[in-house]
Amino acid sequence: MKNVKNDQGATSHVSEYGLWGRLLPILQTVFVLTVIACSLISLVGPIISFVISVLGYTIGIPAVLTGWPLQAFILIILGFIGFGNAKAMSSYESFAYSSTLQMNLLSAAVLITIGPLGWTLAPVSVLLVVPMFHKNLKPLWYAEFREDMGPRMKELRYSLHLVRKSPLVVVGILIILVFVGIAVLAPFIAPYGPEERVWTDPKAPPGAVSNSPKFSQRYVERINNTAPLYLPNETYIQFTVTPEEVRLLEELPNVYMSLSVRGTNETYYAQIYAAVYDVGRAQLLSMTPEQRALHRIAEKYDTNTLRTTVTLKDDSRDYTWHYWLNVSHPAMPWNLTGALVLRYNHYYPIHIWGADENGGDIFSRIVWAAQVDLRLSVTIVVVAVVIGAMIGAVAGYYGGKIDELMMRVTDIFFAFPGLILAMAIVMALGQRNLENISLALMVTWWPVYARLVRGQVLTEREKLYVEAARSVGASDMRILLVHILPNTFQPLIVQATLDTGGVLLTAAGLSFIGFGAQAGVAEWGLMISTGQLYLTEAPWMSLYPGLAILMTALSFNLVGDGIRDIFDPKLRRR
Repeated sequence: MKNVKNDQGATSHVSEYGLWGRLLPILQTVFVLTVIACSLISLVGPIISFVISVLGYTIGIPAVLTGWPLQAFILIILGFIGFGNAKAMSSYESFAYSSTLQMNLLSAAVLITIGPLGWTLAPVSVLLVVPMFHKNLKPLWYAEFREDMGPRMKELRYSLHLVRKSPLVVVGILIILVFVGIAVLAPFIAPYGPEERVWTDPKAPPGAVSNSPKFSQRYVERINNTAPLYLPNETYIQFTVTPEEVRLLEELPNVYMSLSVRGTNETYYAQIYAAVYDVGRAQLLSMTPEQRALHRIAEKYDTNTLRTTVTLKDDSRDYTWHYWLNVSHPAMPWNLTGALVLRYNHYYPIHIWGADENGGDIFSRIVWAAQVDLRLSVTIVVVAVVIGAMIGAVAGYYGGKIDELMMRVTDIFFAFPGLILAMAIVMALGQRNLENISLALMVTWWPVYARLVRGQVLTEREKLYVEAARSVGASDMRILLVHILPNTFQPLIVQATLDTGGVLLTAAGLSFIGFGAQAGVAEWGLMISTGQLYLTEAPWMSLYPGLAILMTALSFNLVGDGIRDIFDPKLRRR
């Protein structure tokens, strides 16, 4: 039985910590190595792929492992810290558990920003924290963690109390929550898709009824016989229109028929006949040709390709789709593709905020663009905060040549106007899209946080609690991560909140001048850019996305300004 010592010098037995005590370090190590491996592929994979392509070979990198190089850099750093924590957890060091708690939650926040892979790994990162609260493990670290976090939590609770008393902060938070709710619920509240167009409604004014109906649909039959086959003469397919599918009768339900026949030789041809009957298959087959004619709703002949729409009746019943094929060379193989699609419950939507020059619904595009712009601005700020905080913390804590080098690098970035530098980075990357905008703004924004955190760390490292931590043998990493960095969060939160609105405006500005989203993408800045061409005849094209940017940026600034006042020690004493 192995004996270990905690930070207070008390001896305990490994067996006291049970299965989770042995298993958790292993799980944490596996998770950390997985994150590091994925991040390395994302960071180095495109370079390797390029080199291999130059040599004449190809290598495929899954899409989920591309497009997030800066997050990958952050996750690699967090991963190595987490690996050290996992190693210390295997020796039952109490500080490793509190450090793992913070690192896992921070990793989850970064993982959420990288897409489907991150959405899979982020819950794992959070779930690995849960066993730490098991009855066998909690006594090892929680008392020390709570003692360390107690004063901070008390300060946080008092800050939240002041937030509730600040009307501007409350209004800003409510506006942010509204836009976040809109972004999350976009598939349910937007009548049209982000790139859906109604070509019959160009520049429709606000409140106009669409000229084209929307409808629900279901595939009755799909035919995809692309392998050569010898065609049958006749086919009968029965389908049913249910009462639910005739619930809305602004227009009667209809079916879209499509059949395409191709021979192995282009000179071969096929005659196609298709018809729809208002009775079921069994009943139809029992009828004489004269009786069938009475129940035939529509029929059509064509050569090689047949496409048509047939309007059905206003009640629920069985129908039969009948088609036959007469080919020029029956003994030769043919390809047959087609579909029968039922369209029902037609209705004419209202363009609440009008339509753009291509018939795109402004309201729907603004709702969908909320997802794009909020995710873009929050991701940029989160990544910039993490990179800047790490660089600033290391520079401020160690000082000397490391501090001098890192601060000179930040001075280089400060020497260029942020917008101009971002434009140059986008041009250097070669493609004008949202991904490159994100990368450019992350690169231009981190020096602000590096300089801010460095100043805070320079102040904190001289305080008595840091000397006390050193005197009991705490490592530099533990002092920096557990003791110093948490005391820099207040100014970081204020700056990050204010910067989120600024990043949103900058990203929209880059899209406005053509450095952002590609044409057709639902993005507020691009919508304003397109709308300026029609400002006199369709002002709503620019008005509503402009208001969306204004309200979102204003809300973040209200919250940031209010939080800054709340964190101000002079104002807190009043």
